[in-house]
Amino acid sequence: MGAGRDEVVRVGITPAGTMSLVRSHHRDVLGRLAPVLPPGPEPACSHPGLVWAATRTPTGGGTAPAGVAELARSLAGAGSMPPLEHLAPGAASPVPEWCRWGTDQLLADIRRTSGAGDADFGAPDPTEGIAHLEAARDTLRTVWPEAALESDLLVRVIVYVQGGAFRSATLRQTFGAVYLGTSSVASTPAAFEALLHETGHHALYLRNFFAPFVTNGDLLISHPLRPDPRPVSGAVHAAHVLARMAYGLTRWAATEPAAPPEVTTRRDDALHRLRGTIEALEPTAEWTDEGRRYFDDLLRWEKELTTAHRN
Repeated sequence: MGAGRDEVVRVGITPAGTMSLVRSHHRDVLGRLAPVLPPGPEPACSHPGLVWAATRTPTGGGTAPAGVAELARSLAGAGSMPPLEHLAPGAASPVPEWCRWGTDQLLADIRRTSGAGDADFGAPDPTEGIAHLEAARDTLRTVWPEAALESDLLVRVIVYVQGGAFRSATLRQTFGAVYLGTSSVASTPAAFEALLHETGHHALYLRNFFAPFVTNGDLLISHPLRPDPRPVSGAVHAAHVLARMAYGLTRWAATEPAAPPEVTTRRDDALHRLRGTIEALEPTAEWTDEGRRYFDDLLRWEKELTTAHRN
C-alpha cells in the first residue's frame, strides 16, 4: 500500500497517500468482480455501479447486476478522474439500478425518521445546484488543492434527491456516489461544505477498509451532527467530516477576504459541533492501535483550528 499506510491514520490528505489508497481499493473491487467482468482492458477507475455490483456478485462468479459489463467497458479508457456525473432520479431520463437502490434506501429512511409525506418528495431540478457545486469545486481547487484532488478521485457521481429536509448522504454500498438534497446546494458555501462533508465520509470509509479504528463501533451515543443516538462508528465519521469542513472553510475565509459571510458562519458551527462530538467520543470510544493514532491526529487538528479561530 506504500504511502497509503501513513494516510490511513491521518485526518488530513496527501496526494501520494490518497492515490495509494484509491488504487488498493480499486484492485479489491476488480478482484471481487473478476468472474463477471468482460474480457479486455479493466476499468481504469472505480465507480458506484462497480462497487454496488461487487457487493452483489457471489464469490466465485454467478450473475452480475444488469449493466455491469457495459459500465466496465465504458470505464476502460476513462482514466483515474473522468468528468463528474450528475443524476436526478425521478426526472425524465432513466437512472441505473444502483442509483435507484441507493435513492430508495434514503427515501425510505427519510419517511421512517422524519414523517415526511408524498408531497415532500419529487424529481428535483438540479440546474441551479449544479452551478453552485461547480463553483464550490473551483473554490476548493484554489483554497485546498489536496482536498479537491481527493474529491476528484473518490466521487464519481452526484445524485440529487428531493425528500423533505434531507441534506446529504454517502452509502458504503454505492461508494463513489454522493447524494445531495436541495438545501445542500442552495448556495456555493453550502455546496462547498457538502462536498467536504461527503468526500470526508468517503475518505474515512476508505481508511477503515484497511484499518478499523474502534472495537465498540455499534455502541449508541449522542453527538451534535445527528438528533438521535447513533453508533460510535458514526460519531467517528461525524468528527472526521466536521474537522474537514472546519478546515476547508477556514482556508476559504483566510485565502479570500471577500468570501461570503456564510463561510465563517458555517466554519464556526462546524468547530462548535466538532468539539461536542469529540467530547462524546472521549469517554466511550474504544480505539484500536491505528484508531488511537488517528484520534490523536484529530485532537491535534481540532486544537490548531480552535487556536487559529481565536486569533
